[in-house]
Amino acid sequence: MRTLECDVDATWIDINNHMNAQYYGIVVYRAHAAFTDALGLGDEYVRTTGFGKVVVQTAMTYEREVLHGSRLAVDSWLLGVDAKRLHFFHEVRNLGDRTRVAVSEQLDLHVDLGTRRTAAMPDDVRARLTQFATEQRAAGGHPDGVGRRIRFPRR
Repeated sequence: MRTLECDVDATWIDINNHMNAQYYGIVVYRAHAAFTDALGLGDEYVRTTGFGKVVVQTAMTYEREVLHGSRLAVDSWLLGVDAKRLHFFHEVRNLGDRTRVAVSEQLDLHVDLGTRRTAAMPDDVRARLTQFATEQRAAGGHPDGVGRRIRFPRR
């Protein structure tokens, strides 16, 4: 699902004359927030239920540099859901040449904001999200790069 399109701002460019790593994170954060809203877990959900979600793990892989003036798009997937966890994947592409420039995989926890502890999602919310993830997978499968790990060869 397309969750964000944006232009690379001049202030995002660093001394190496490409987009600084922190702005990849901002782009993904904005896409994740939009996806959260689209899934019905955004501000309205928080206000009406007292529940929310928090990011507890993120892995970002930078695949290509991005230059000033580029236009980026982020496509997002909900890969899995259980009672308290949501597994997300975001793919950032340069719309100019259609190359994938970065991916971000993350794990969010559903929390009771009154107790600040993890809490099971209401059954109807979990069922709806599970159905969404199933339909998204059926429509296009899993994106390439899910579950990557940092590898450092031992000598």
